[in-house]
Amino acid sequence: MMILKKIFPFLFFLPLACLAQQEKGKPFEIQFDISGLSNGAKLQLNSFQEGGRSYDVILKDGKCAIKGTLEEPSLYVLTAKPNLRAVIWIEPARMKILGDSLHFSDIAVLNSRSQADAIPINRQLDPMWKGAAELDRKIEIETDSVQLVELKIASDHYYRSIRQLRVHNIFDKTPSYPLMQELYFLRTSLTRDSLQLAFYRFPQNMKKSRTGRFLKEFLQAKELRRGDLAPAFIVKDLNNNDVNLTDFRGKIVVLDFWAAWCVPCRKSNKKLPMLYAKYKKRGLEILSFNLDTNREIWKKAAVEDGISWTNVGDQQALNSKTAINYRVQGLPKVYIIDRNGFIIDTGGSGVDLERTIEESLDPLL
Repeated sequence: MMILKKIFPFLFFLPLACLAQQEKGKPFEIQFDISGLSNGAKLQLNSFQEGGRSYDVILKDGKCAIKGTLEEPSLYVLTAKPNLRAVIWIEPARMKILGDSLHFSDIAVLNSRSQADAIPINRQLDPMWKGAAELDRKIEIETDSVQLVELKIASDHYYRSIRQLRVHNIFDKTPSYPLMQELYFLRTSLTRDSLQLAFYRFPQNMKKSRTGRFLKEFLQAKELRRGDLAPAFIVKDLNNNDVNLTDFRGKIVVLDFWAAWCVPCRKSNKKLPMLYAKYKKRGLEILSFNLDTNREIWKKAAVEDGISWTNVGDQQALNSKTAINYRVQGLPKVYIIDRNGFIIDTGGSGVDLERTIEESLDPLL
C-alpha cells in the first residue's frame, strides 16, 4: 500500500447522528471515506488496550466521523461487518481514513504519524505471519507421524526467525509507539538486560506512555522463584471489601490469576471446588485474582464457575500492579504460598496443585 502524503480536506457537513464523542483527554477527529459499504453500515472502533474506549458509528454514502479523546497515540481495531477488520494507529489529531471494502485491512490512515511508523514493520512481518499460519494449518490436518514431526520442526524454526527479526527491529529501527508495542509483546522473550537496553532507547514521552509505564514497572519487578516471599497486596473483592494477602498467614494459599475470557482458567475454576472442599479443613485457602477490566463480566463468570472462596480483582488486566509484581505474563498463572507467606510452587494450568497441596499440608491425624 502506498503511503499517501497529501492530507485530504476534511468533510464538515456530516449528520450529527454520525458523531461519537468523549470529553476527557486530548481531542481527535476521524473523517471516514470508505467505498463498497452500504448506507447504514456500522463501523466499530475498539481500543486494543484493556479498558480502552470504543466507538460505534453509521456510514452514510461511505462517509462518517468520530470525535473523541486520547491521552497518546494508541492502537485500535476498526471493524465493519463480521469479516472486515483493520488494525490502525490513531492519535490526538485530525485524521482521515480512506479505503474500500475489498482492501479493508490495507485501509489508509492519513495524518497519523504512528500509522506511518507501523507500515514498514507490518510490511516485514505480515508475510511471515501468513507463512506461520499456513504451517499451523498443515500441522492441524497432517496424519503422517513423520511428516508431522518435520512440519513441527519447520514451524518452530519459522517462529524463531520471526522473533529474531522482531528483536532486530527493536534495536535497529527508530523508536516509535508501534515499536514500543513490539517491545511489550517481546518482553517475556528477552533477558532483563536486553529489555532494559531496548527500553532506554526510547524518548521520555514514549517511556511515560501507558505501555512505557508498564514496561518500566515490569523491569523493576523482582523475578519470583520458589522460596521467595510472596509480594503483599491489598485489593477489593466483589463486595468491595479489602482483602490483604497477609491475613492468610497460617494457611496454604493457592493464588490463582484468571480472567473470564481465558478458557483454561475457566476449566480450572470448575475443578477448584472439589479441591477446596477436600482440603479446606486442613488449612487450604484459595485466592482467585481476576484480571478482567469489566466488573460485571468478572461477576458473571464467578457465579457461573461456582467460586465460593475469596475472589478479588482490580479491573486493570495485565496492567494490574499485583499482576506485574507477580510477573503474570499470560493466563492461567498460579502461585502456591506456604503458611509463612513464602512461594512453594508456581506455574500455569499444568501445575500439579493437589500434589503440592498434599505435600504442604499437615498430615491427617
